[in-house]
Amino acid sequence: MSDGPELPPEHGIVSARISGALSIDASFERLYRIYASVVSGWLVVRVESASVEDLVQDVWTVFYRRWQTWQQPPEMDTPAARPVLSFLFRTVHLATMAHLRGKQVHDSMDGIDPPDKRAAPQRLFQQLTLGRCLDLARTHCSAGDVEILVGKLAGVSAKEIARTLRITESAVEHRYRNVVEFLRQQLHSGRAESKGLGRIN
Repeated sequence: MSDGPELPPEHGIVSARISGALSIDASFERLYRIYASVVSGWLVVRVESASVEDLVQDVWTVFYRRWQTWQQPPEMDTPAARPVLSFLFRTVHLATMAHLRGKQVHDSMDGIDPPDKRAAPQRLFQQLTLGRCLDLARTHCSAGDVEILVGKLAGVSAKEIARTLRITESAVEHRYRNVVEFLRQQLHSGRAESKGLGRIN
């Protein structure tokens, strides 16, 4: 595997960790620098602000434990694969669900399937103001739709989002398009109207 400008930022770090060129701690620190703001951002739109810091620590603790014995299936050894981002997305989802249910966060997770080609929502970034978009989503969209939105914005594949939320990939894509259209309309009209966009049962 070779690094290049088109590769995900984690690509070279995972490769170096597996080959032994980077230690567990050094590679973990690099991944933390890349994804710390992403993990925090995911939690900010999911839980009350007073709980974000604790849950951030929970998520990174879970990941650090897994990182010490990280095993990468051969099918993940591709430029398009983002196994660390996918693992963090799933861990944030589990941590959030456990927090909302008042239960202890568990770190038992099965193997990670290879994500599809990265969904790059360039159109959304170009047409929506991200901060306003997330504020509207948090206020007016279902929890499941917020999960899909923030996952797609961070580049998590539709396949991984679908597997995490236990819905189909087509449902992920359909709901993502609906949320984007709803938010675009709200931003253009300047008024937020409560609207049901479908919820995960």
